[in-house]
Amino acid sequence: MHLDSSSPRNGLMRRLGRALASPFDPEDYLALFDARYSSREILARVARVRRESDQAVTLELEPNRLWKPHRAGQHVLLGVDIDGARQQRCFSLSSAPGEWPVTVTVKANGGGGVSDHLVHRCRAGDLVSLSAPAGDFVIPEPAPERILLLSAGSGVTPVHSIVKSWLSSGQTGRLIWVHFERNYSSLLLGESLRELALDDRLDFRLVLSADTPRGGDFSGRLDEHWLTQQVQDAAALPLFVCGPQGFLDTVIDWHGRHGQGPLFHERFQQATSGGGEGGRVRFARSGGETEAAAGQSLLEAAEAAGLRPRHGCRMGICHTCKCRVARGRVRDLQSGEHRELNNQEIRICMHGADGDVELDL
Repeated sequence: MHLDSSSPRNGLMRRLGRALASPFDPEDYLALFDARYSSREILARVARVRRESDQAVTLELEPNRLWKPHRAGQHVLLGVDIDGARQQRCFSLSSAPGEWPVTVTVKANGGGGVSDHLVHRCRAGDLVSLSAPAGDFVIPEPAPERILLLSAGSGVTPVHSIVKSWLSSGQTGRLIWVHFERNYSSLLLGESLRELALDDRLDFRLVLSADTPRGGDFSGRLDEHWLTQQVQDAAALPLFVCGPQGFLDTVIDWHGRHGQGPLFHERFQQATSGGGEGGRVRFARSGGETEAAAGQSLLEAAEAAGLRPRHGCRMGICHTCKCRVARGRVRDLQSGEHRELNNQEIRICMHGADGDVELDL
């Protein structure tokens, strides 16, 4: 069922409904029967769970009317209820803009959190929450004539969205996409990758580090010399890269020495420059305290002490974990900056203790 709010009749009915239902919107009552009619947050019904492997799935999602189309390469904050508590994590959208249902592709990480829940427990009909799409890992306009894209592991998902969108938009240039994977069994979106590779405008190369390549695939792993040796004119091309931290650092270092074109990148882990010297962390509301180790985030310290602070991406993107520091000295995990705080809010996933800290938890 689709409510066309643009028609005069439906607009009148909505205004009348608001008057009769005040202070609630009609959607608030419809949400009792189907939660997707919520007027307050983006909710999506899981239409289908497609298994990529025993440790990965692609979820086909049907969001409510609050959803706005994403740009290829963007991510969302996806929330699920686990043991009665809402937990959230960032996932890149693997579908192209305009595709329906929209999709996210998720690999279990063994930590028992959102990813593991989605892979092992999510079923068709389940309800999840979504943030608005966000992120700057997108093709600029106008699109370059040639682009080099590099991905590894779960970094395949936003690049898949970018390539699928680029090919379907009628672009006449050429893409080179190199994806690095450990073995075939861990490859995500394999069927779709094979279909995309049939397009003459895409030069797709799968490079395996721990499996015997077949069907024109390659063996090897990325190092500081690989791009220069294996991709013609690599230094001159606009470069998009997404993957684990070590992989991304290698590409960024190479680009710093050789790159002539622009670099666009997306991290799946927050880059860190050390987590502070550690210190005693006191939890003002719960009354407990713990000793935070050097290199440990304040979020991890709170969890180790048995607390369950709200959090989402654990990467400093979503701001869900923002918490007030009554007093104390912290270190920013990204920049390495030391800060003395007094009644200020910070993202505890990306700050470590640099002495004694008192949190409003």
